[in-house]
Amino acid sequence: MTDAPGKHPAPRPATDHPVPELPLSAAGNLEIGAEQISEGLRESGESERPKFRKGYLALLFLAQFTLYLAFVAPIAYSLAVRIDQIAPDSRNSLLALAAGIPGILVVVLMPLVGMLSDRTRSRFGRRRPWLVGGVLLGLIGSIAIGFTDTPFALIAGWSIAYVGYSTSAAMIVNHLADKLPEQQRGRVTGIIGAINQIAPLFGVVLGGVLASTGAGLFLYPGIIAFVGMTIFAIAMRDPRVTAPRVTSSPKQILRGFYFNPKRYPNLAWVFLSRAFVFLALSFSLYNVYLLQDRLGLSPAEVAQLVSLSGILSIVGGIGGAMGSGWLSDKLKTRKPFLLVSGIVIGIGLVGTGTTASIPQYVVASLLTAFGIGVYGAVDQALALDVLPKDEDENGRYLSLLQLASSIPQAAGAFLAGGILALFSGEYTAVFIAGAICAVLGALAILPISVGRRAELSTTSVTVPR
Repeated sequence: MTDAPGKHPAPRPATDHPVPELPLSAAGNLEIGAEQISEGLRESGESERPKFRKGYLALLFLAQFTLYLAFVAPIAYSLAVRIDQIAPDSRNSLLALAAGIPGILVVVLMPLVGMLSDRTRSRFGRRRPWLVGGVLLGLIGSIAIGFTDTPFALIAGWSIAYVGYSTSAAMIVNHLADKLPEQQRGRVTGIIGAINQIAPLFGVVLGGVLASTGAGLFLYPGIIAFVGMTIFAIAMRDPRVTAPRVTSSPKQILRGFYFNPKRYPNLAWVFLSRAFVFLALSFSLYNVYLLQDRLGLSPAEVAQLVSLSGILSIVGGIGGAMGSGWLSDKLKTRKPFLLVSGIVIGIGLVGTGTTASIPQYVVASLLTAFGIGVYGAVDQALALDVLPKDEDENGRYLSLLQLASSIPQAAGAFLAGGILALFSGEYTAVFIAGAICAVLGALAILPISVGRRAELSTTSVTVPR
């Protein structure tokens, strides 16, 4: 309901987490004109959110960098190297298990973590305890990996670490949904997207240096992540929630694992798009072995090549992430960036899978990095845009969206192993399948409804084009 003309709206009570009261239409439409963004934000109270200052953003970016150093680099390099050191004869199947089992655990646990963080009433806030606890659990798992010499102990250690780091990563995203003003979303998620490209590269470089140390391969990145996340946690703008504690029934807990795609169709399409793209990227798990077999490189030479191509790809990844994030805010449009980025990722994966020389691999990596940079930045901004505005459950919905990356991580490892078995260990087939998934992820963006007011909505909800 809007205020009568000429009258000022009554002041709203201050809350720790101003929630836009924007009910969706019965048909689930979110087709709202981009020109009404400012009006919708004013009505929801979101425009009252203070901007993140530069110093605060610097600590946030530091935390994200250190987390991804320990979180993503093992998937790209360290796990494959460690497994090759422990059990080289079973490396393909063990790598699939090492990536798949943690993914399954995250699928089960993350919606519950998101819902519980929404309901946390600690004097330290509702996101901070989970952020610190997650990175501490990740460090414990990383230490365990470093000092084991059996495959199954390694898988157990990485499962613990992966669940912990996933929890901390989810809390950062939840914090952005809680506090980040809409006008900063594209820029901030763009920079975070660039960091997500840079940090694993540094992790691979560090892994190449530490590859012969065994324990240090996972231990040192874990310590760095713990320090960086703890520094941010101290400064984190996460005041105590004073609302009454909510008791969760079994039905409410089960509800945390599901949202109605008919009521929230835009959220469903974002989920599907992200699932396809992350399934495509999960097939890159076999990058190390592809380069060893195709180009005859040693693990140390693979680390050097991945680092070199990564350094050259930084420009593309950062340019894609920051440029697309800024432009998507400026133009108030998201879909074209996501469509193009998915296609570019597909082209890059085809180039990687058919690698016959180092220059081809470097160019393919550059294309893939650019596509990932664009997609990662704009997809995160779009995810914040399409969050249901009528429920104070950002943690639950964002954890459900996180399943769109964790489910493919689990399934992708097993699917890639199946493709390898079907095609007699031919890594090219895995990357071609990944390219197809990336294009499907791009196409899944198209049905998102934008551009006009939903007729049955009582107030405006805005989703950039």
